Amino acid sequence: MALQLLEDVGAEARTALEAEAERLTGWLAGLRISPRFPSPLSKEPVSGQ
Repeated sequence: MALQLLEDVGAEARTALEAEAERLTGWLAGLRISPRFPSPLSKEPVSGQ
């Protein structure tokens, strides 16, 4: 799972977003979804946050 926020949303919102990302990752059960037209942001390397 990679979660990259474009702005600071605060600790509480970040925790909620991370929990939802984990839930969706589990729900997808390893299925990987690729957008048809990737955004420039998706082409950037993922940093270890």
